[in-house]
Amino acid sequence: MKNALPRLKWLLRLSAFASLLAGLGAALTIIWHRLLTPQLLESALPGQARLYRWRHGYIFYKLAGPEQGPPLVLWHAPGLAASAYELRELAAFLGEHYRVYAPDLLGFGLSDRPALPYNGPLYVELLSDFLREVVGQPALLIAQGISCQHALDVARREPELCRGLVMLWPEHEAECWRERFPWLRSLLAFLARTPLLGSLTYCLLTTRLALRALSAPGQRQSDLDYSYATTHQFGAEHAVRAWLADRLRLETDSARPPANSFPCPVLLVQADSEGSKAHGWPGLQDPVAVEQLWIETRDCTVDRQVAALISARLSSWPALATQAEEVPTAASDTGEAQEAFQIIESEPAQSAPASVVAQTQHQLAAESEPALEAYCVRCRQKSPMLAVSETTLKNGRPALQGTCARCGARMYRIVRR
Repeated sequence: MKNALPRLKWLLRLSAFASLLAGLGAALTIIWHRLLTPQLLESALPGQARLYRWRHGYIFYKLAGPEQGPPLVLWHAPGLAASAYELRELAAFLGEHYRVYAPDLLGFGLSDRPALPYNGPLYVELLSDFLREVVGQPALLIAQGISCQHALDVARREPELCRGLVMLWPEHEAECWRERFPWLRSLLAFLARTPLLGSLTYCLLTTRLALRALSAPGQRQSDLDYSYATTHQFGAEHAVRAWLADRLRLETDSARPPANSFPCPVLLVQADSEGSKAHGWPGLQDPVAVEQLWIETRDCTVDRQVAALISARLSSWPALATQAEEVPTAASDTGEAQEAFQIIESEPAQSAPASVVAQTQHQLAAESEPALEAYCVRCRQKSPMLAVSETTLKNGRPALQGTCARCGARMYRIVRR
């Protein structure tokens, strides 16, 4: 009994000394990370650099491709060192025929990184506003990883914003962590929820050694340098910690719109793993037009070969080709809205009675002067505007408001100042 008490005191002192050393090491690690922040970061994607002023911060995006090409939005997945840089090869291929918008998500890349409670609905709101206020017309949407959930939710709730959806490996992230690090993911999720331990965990994960270990095999030194630079920006840890804590996923059973509100075609791109091609992504439970493309690739990275296969598949996608004539040509972007005379908003209104529609069509046919036209989301084509009146939009821009002569839906058209 006499010997047990000194041993207990020795163990307490040893544990206190070890705790002190651990705390000192953690403080030095965080301080060293702060000293190395920020790193020089420049976008490597082709095109013009633009900023979209969103309510939670500025969103950086690249705009490339012909001005009259159909609009296409590349929506990268959130994650450690994530940005639109991951889809650069795809942007280069698709920029030859499409008007490509490649933004960095809020909290990643060159976009603002505010201290917010990041979650799935926040990115759903960002995608919806970006399609409505920046693109301004139905666009082909290509999403990656967890972002496939956000894109699918936007396409279900607002089908007028999306004329096609391409989902790149929606379940790859969870499978990759289960195969390569079966125990690490749950541990990181626990640590990320703690303020001090979460900051320390982020600092350790963003060292060059950790980034090289967590990155896909065969990555070049330039890719590692870009990952290191994008993780060493002020505020970059906020969104990554939310991703580590698994807060960016959507609750699949929460208020889901009916199946008939999801009319756009879907192309599901998955990795070919030992020929398991039996079933598609479980998130697509409604009877929608889903096509699958299986690409044998390592770690589901979008390299030049994968980008060429996806680009070739899009050019021969029958469901997308049938809509090519229904989508208006894209206009050049001016930041938050497109140039003059482009439709930025179209609200479905109550359908007009058949007699009223027939009467208005008869009146239009009898008029000798050409009618003012605008794009109707419900008809998916340009239609004459009836009952045209001047109005002012929420962003302060003057516009013309009217109703569609074919279906009676409300439609808008921006006018020059």
